[in-house]
Amino acid sequence: MIEFAAITSVISKYAPQASQIIIKQAQKNEAVIKILQELKLNPTQIPDDVDTVYVYALVRYGVFKPEAILSLLKEKVIKDYFWDAYSNNTPFKFVENAKKIINQNSELKTQIINAKINFLAELEEFCEAFIAVAKQTKSSKYQPYPDWNLDVYPSDRPQWSNSRFCF
Repeated sequence: MIEFAAITSVISKYAPQASQIIIKQAQKNEAVIKILQELKLNPTQIPDDVDTVYVYALVRYGVFKPEAILSLLKEKVIKDYFWDAYSNNTPFKFVENAKKIINQNSELKTQIINAKINFLAELEEFCEAFIAVAKQTKSSKYQPYPDWNLDVYPSDRPQWSNSRFCF
């Protein structure tokens, strides 16, 4: 069995810059974050880059969630859409972009419908998880923290049907 500590010490000795890159990448890995949480080794302050905050938010949000919604949120394009909407406080733009991605992937769409996922509630809950993690960074770039109430649609947007998962 390979010892992680031995590998990182060798890398640090010969290429100190590489060890910092490896650590930064590991902080963005969902599996590594889950292991650290299980071992109660969570950082008290999370690095403030968006990719790291997003992955921590996924881990925080993802407990007992259907795989279909997690698959959607793990898509890089969805992360980019989320950050754009978060930065500009345009939650309905994120909803519309997420719907486009779902409509382009019939298998994912079927999984979301079959799992009876309340799409708007899940996106809102994920945003809440993201804000909770963003607050841990103590970075001002995530402020002001938006209040995404996706049940209230602007009058210029078409209303959703009675279906919770209308796409």
